[in-house]
Amino acid sequence: MSNFPYTINRVISLATDQINKISVGEMDKKPSADSWSKKEILGHLIDSAYNNHQRFLLAGTKNDLIFSGYDQPVWVANNAYQKRDSSEILHLWITVNMHLSSLIAHLPEWLLSRKTTRHNFHEICFNLLKKGSSSSLSYLIWDYIDHMEHHLAQIIDGYEKINESS
Repeated sequence: MSNFPYTINRVISLATDQINKISVGEMDKKPSADSWSKKEILGHLIDSAYNNHQRFLLAGTKNDLIFSGYDQPVWVANNAYQKRDSSEILHLWITVNMHLSSLIAHLPEWLLSRKTTRHNFHEICFNLLKKGSSSSLSYLIWDYIDHMEHHLAQIIDGYEKINESS
């Protein structure tokens, strides 16, 4: 069985402790007018969790791993993360990732490891794959975790990735 749920839960635990130490002012600060604040980056991770939850859930109902993308800046703006309380956003990030972790823990190993060349990981992944290369749902889950840790490093000074595959 995969170690993904453990990894996600460990990331949640470590990151939560560190994010709770960041001041409200630091969470709200935008490096530039067209950059996301730390609060908005965390909100983006919520949107990513929602999208990937749907992908992981649907993977068992399809013969391919082709999923729709989403307009990330529009989602961040429309969810108004910058105007919301940091503690609310952090709580939501924890909750959706615990929910996602639970789903992954119950996915059968055959589904996680089933290989296909019918995917769009060259379009939707953080670590893009070559179109037509063989991949699996496990890759998409690993990519989700790597993406999450990449952004956590933007929020938390000195954050060290724990995703063993990255």
